[in-house]
Amino acid sequence: MKHKSNLWVLLYCVALAFTCLSVYGYTTSPFYHEPGAGDSAIFQLIGKEWVDGKLPYVALWDLKGPIIFFMNYLGYLLTGSRLGVFIVEMVSLTITLYLLWKLLRIGFSAKYSSLLLLFPTFSFAANNVGGNCVEEYLLPLLALSFYLLYQWLSDPDQQQAANHPPKYAFVYGLVLAFSLLTRLTNALGICAAVAVIAFWLMIKGRFKNLFSNLLYFILGFAVLFIPFASYFTFHHAFDEMWYGTFLYNLDYAAASSSELHSLPAILKALIHFADTWLLLFVSVLVLIANPRRRFAGLIWLFVSLFSIVWLLRGNGYPHYGLISLPCICIAFLEVKLMVENASSRAFRGFVISLSALYGLVTTVYCARSYLVFMSLYDENTELARYRTLLGDLPADYRRSFIAYNCNPDLYLYENIVPCYRFFVFQDFECHGSNSLKAKMREEFSGNAKWILVKGHAREIAPILETRYTVFKNDASCDLRLYKLK
Repeated sequence: MKHKSNLWVLLYCVALAFTCLSVYGYTTSPFYHEPGAGDSAIFQLIGKEWVDGKLPYVALWDLKGPIIFFMNYLGYLLTGSRLGVFIVEMVSLTITLYLLWKLLRIGFSAKYSSLLLLFPTFSFAANNVGGNCVEEYLLPLLALSFYLLYQWLSDPDQQQAANHPPKYAFVYGLVLAFSLLTRLTNALGICAAVAVIAFWLMIKGRFKNLFSNLLYFILGFAVLFIPFASYFTFHHAFDEMWYGTFLYNLDYAAASSSELHSLPAILKALIHFADTWLLLFVSVLVLIANPRRRFAGLIWLFVSLFSIVWLLRGNGYPHYGLISLPCICIAFLEVKLMVENASSRAFRGFVISLSALYGLVTTVYCARSYLVFMSLYDENTELARYRTLLGDLPADYRRSFIAYNCNPDLYLYENIVPCYRFFVFQDFECHGSNSLKAKMREEFSGNAKWILVKGHAREIAPILETRYTVFKNDASCDLRLYKLK
């Protein structure tokens, strides 16, 4: 009976994942035709070309770690199209939802857990901005980490013995390695929890257990990091991989700035990152009102506080908040415990109202995201403009072509392989990074025959002026096509 019940839950998670990604994961969903793909187009292009033997960073460069390209590589290896990436996403989200359901089951019945699982699904849909995001592939490991962490915090025997299972630290190490190989800041929450646990073990004098946890944490990190490092080292590209994965991103993080300069921007941040705010508020309530859970409340406080500081400090993209998806389930579990233990009817009413408000905000935001997207989906107008401008070029123009500051959809849907590795959003990527500016200018000193430029092309303007002529332009959308002299 238990096996049959788990099977139904798994099928329920598959149905949720399929519905969510079919509608909201439009950049890889098979139910849309040539949608605006943005970053997803970059990842797909690099993954697709990796299948054909073109190494990431060496042949095509982007400012992410190799795992996101590897996931797209797997997708294109599987089907030769974006459908394969959709399938990889389906597997990832299904595992995530099943683990979150297991987390909810620690405190709720199977029926209520299934119902509450809709909220992280809504949050995922609302913040996933088209799918194939860096964060979503980390979610299975994050969900498992928080499941193990909550289990440990709910075990009085472990607390009494001042013991933390080292095998859990192995999973935390995997999270750190995965984050380093995608975006390091994705590990902030779990690393904050690890820091609190390590400090607690030191206070308790459990140095043997601390050493065991540290050993397993390093082992978990190594199991995931070493294969990727070895692969790129074998192909004489470790330096390039490390630059794109880590060194460049130090410049990128330093140049990032908060967008909280207006009331709409502040409200947007509150809604985008509602999962993290919810856990932050709940952790404070736990510290105040539930003495038995104060250590847990302290961990949740650090998890949410470290995460929210980064989310507000950075560029504020909605998909950054996906790392807080498990926070919803943690918050619901802690709210249930507080309601059960509260003697004050007013306090119980307040906590329940807080949860209801979160549920309302998440549901409305999910619906709004769908309506906004559908209003913009009618046609990929930018791609149509590119095609108009390039329409009468010789058929072989793709052999020596690069677009500058243009949408990467052009490469993906026109089957163009860029002739330079720095192929997209060039001025944006150069912002705040002198090292990348030097690499970019050196690259564009080559002999690309055709360069399609949107906007000013700040970093290569002297090259265009001296070595190229304007072949065609579209002033209405600030597009110019340059030809090598």
